[in-house]
Amino acid sequence: MVSYTWQKLYEEAALQTDFDKLPDCIARAEQAIQKRLAENPPPLTDSAEFDAIGKTLAALAVLKAQVNQQPFEHPLDEERLGDYMA
Repeated sequence: MVSYTWQKLYEEAALQTDFDKLPDCIARAEQAIQKRLAENPPPLTDSAEFDAIGKTLAALAVLKAQVNQQPFEHPLDEERLGDYMA
């Protein structure tokens, strides 16, 4: 359930399956959070939202780390590939 406007952008990033689009999704979510904090900085931000922002920024950092892995490795499902394996 989305309680805060910036959460929608986070959900889009978290659910993004196109790794080429993921960095832009992450950036939009981070920008929305920064904008929200600028509009209503802590301690004025309610504590539940501030807690949610902290958890979301941590999750976005994990997504960023995965995107920044060079080269990005996709695990192979050997059972599905079967005879196509070289």
